[in-house]
Amino acid sequence: MNYIKKLVDCTRTFILFAGAAAILFMQTTNSLADDQIELLKAAFSGKTETLNELLAKGVNPNLQNEKGFTPLIVASQYGHTDIVNILLKNKVDPNLQNAGDATALTVAAKNGHEAVVNALLANGAKVNIQAKDGISALMLASQAGYEEIVDALLAKGANVNAQTEEQVTALMIASLEGKTAVVDKLLAKNAQVDTLASDNTTALYMAARNGHVAIIEKLLAKNAPLDIVAANKTTALYIAAQNGHTDVVNKLLAKNAKNNLADKNGATPLTMAALFGHKDIVQALIKNSASIDHKAKNGFTPLILAAQNGHTTVVELLLENGAKIDLQNEDGVTPLMWAALHGHTETVKLLLAKNADANIKSKSEKTALDVSKDEEITALLKTATSE
Repeated sequence: MNYIKKLVDCTRTFILFAGAAAILFMQTTNSLADDQIELLKAAFSGKTETLNELLAKGVNPNLQNEKGFTPLIVASQYGHTDIVNILLKNKVDPNLQNAGDATALTVAAKNGHEAVVNALLANGAKVNIQAKDGISALMLASQAGYEEIVDALLAKGANVNAQTEEQVTALMIASLEGKTAVVDKLLAKNAQVDTLASDNTTALYMAARNGHVAIIEKLLAKNAPLDIVAANKTTALYIAAQNGHTDVVNKLLAKNAKNNLADKNGATPLTMAALFGHKDIVQALIKNSASIDHKAKNGFTPLILAAQNGHTTVVELLLENGAKIDLQNEDGVTPLMWAALHGHTETVKLLLAKNADANIKSKSEKTALDVSKDEEITALLKTATSE
């Protein structure tokens, strides 16, 4: 899932002015005359008087520096509405693109400059030009949650289902970022809920990943597909269970999401919930018929993982619901051995109280006592093995 990283990297490189002075004014060649550089500086700093003087001298308002930045793109980036309006009255081309294919509208939308966006749209800015990697003004406004800008772009016909090179849409971005009001607006314009990104994730998956339950509800109301398997073999339920988003898990289970689908390592949502100690999610999955003794490819069960990490309340819950206490992984290691090895005293006490067999040996002929490094646990295990 590299699409958001790429989105950020792209906007930092081509849309934002990181090291703005260097990008704008320190040319590697003498491609711009002094007056042209001064025009860019005036747009950068919002100096309307200087801008007017330079335009009156006949300096080209559509000039571009070596990175493709025009005075209009510069002024739009920094929200200098007066400068933008002056340039527009001087018949600048609002659709010139910089080296990253960004336009003035792109940078204005990215930075939340509503007045600039409106001015550009009123003067011929094309709403569906896509910048580097396919990023659109609508995607950037959706990512930041600029509702008024989203409205303005949609009113001018922004393509709600446009995709980046990685097939990411504005709806996916808004869902990932938790921009509920924006999601509403996109859905009202028939944003597709079943579009797949290049890694086979969906808007539902992205919302589930970050625990945005209100967005989950809206997407489910639009019949978003529940059990799409991502490229890494995980599902929306899996990622919500892994990340501890109980409300999302419950919403997905209420819609009958499949809870025993395993990832590429054979781990299920219950495996991950037990691993990270998400007790309420473990309970919800068990109530919905999760396979309690499911073994991942390495032979680890939910109980082994919960014991390994000292999640005593989860261990207790699993045992209360019939988990087999002495199941071994592919190396022959039991929950008791793992708890002893990692020094989880309370977990060891619970397992022994529930009659875990302290005499079982792993494939390396080690018992829980043999791997224990904690004095209290060692004493407990000596008592158990002598009985």
